[in-house]
Amino acid sequence: MAGIKLNQIRKSFGSNVVLQEFTDEFRDGEFVTLLGPSGCGKTTLLRIIAGFEKPSSGELYIDGELVSGGKTFVPPEKRGVGMVFQNYAVWPHMSVYDNAAYPLTIRKAPRDEIRERVGKTLEIVHLSQYADRLPNQLSGGQQQRIALARALVAEPKLLLLDEPLSNLDAKLRESMRFEIKEIQRALGITVVYVTHDQTEAMAMSDRIFVVNRGVVQQSGSPREIYDHPVNQFVADFLGKVDFFKGEAGEGSILLPGLGNQRLPYDGPCRGRVDVAIRPENLYFDEAGPLGGRLETLYYLGDVNDCRVRAGNSLIRVITGGWEYGKRQAGDAVRLGVRDYMVFADDGSLESMLAIRT
Repeated sequence: MAGIKLNQIRKSFGSNVVLQEFTDEFRDGEFVTLLGPSGCGKTTLLRIIAGFEKPSSGELYIDGELVSGGKTFVPPEKRGVGMVFQNYAVWPHMSVYDNAAYPLTIRKAPRDEIRERVGKTLEIVHLSQYADRLPNQLSGGQQQRIALARALVAEPKLLLLDEPLSNLDAKLRESMRFEIKEIQRALGITVVYVTHDQTEAMAMSDRIFVVNRGVVQQSGSPREIYDHPVNQFVADFLGKVDFFKGEAGEGSILLPGLGNQRLPYDGPCRGRVDVAIRPENLYFDEAGPLGGRLETLYYLGDVNDCRVRAGNSLIRVITGGWEYGKRQAGDAVRLGVRDYMVFADDGSLESMLAIRT
């Protein structure tokens, strides 16, 4: 297995800078996710690690060896990297076995070695019973596992995955998240995973790097980033959140958009602020600090997804599904607040959120 060291990695295409001075280390055996909107630079970084792109400047080390930087450039096939793309790219005329064996076949590995390693790999990805079938006889999730087997069969130091689940339906995506994570744990392999799906990032990652416009906004564990985002963009991109303009003073925040209601506050910000409230941190409570009128409610089985009108704003509230039916549209309600985030209003909120996809 191997770790990755990135030192001042920068990439530009002409005058267009797509990745700005990325410096960090991905530890041996770590599952790292690059998360961000389309065009933010995350796939470019993955391609630099794979060797499909050369950085404009900076150095890249894999397992302590310089593979890109200065006059050094190690080609992809010599980096010990396996890669799975968004498009499965499986050979339709080859069986599952032959697809998985392909990297070893082109290296002219001994037949017994191919048989042993392909058999072991198909077992890992739960495709042993389908070894003789053609890809078009399998489901989308199974075809994705063929691509995963093909990447793993050469026993790479690193596994790179570029939005591998985006073409699957919702249920398959969910099951494949856990399958990929279990495979990574079993093999102890280092994984770098690219996605714009925050649920995938939360479910699978040891660390998440949130990227926006070629700049890492924040890195940390899923919980660190979700509970303590460094700015409005990160708060919005990872999870559901509503923003409200406020004025922070002594002991409270005035919220004009919510009909001049107030929230208690003794934090460091003063003056104009953006208040961010996640809908799961709100609950119906007659003694709560916020009041409004229940406008809509949707029963989704596990949750009750509501909108409460307060002043000229809508507040989203997500409570347990068992609460559905206790209140009706039009009811006056009050809301308790478990937690909320406060950011200095520097005028960047609108531009930051405008690029979210």
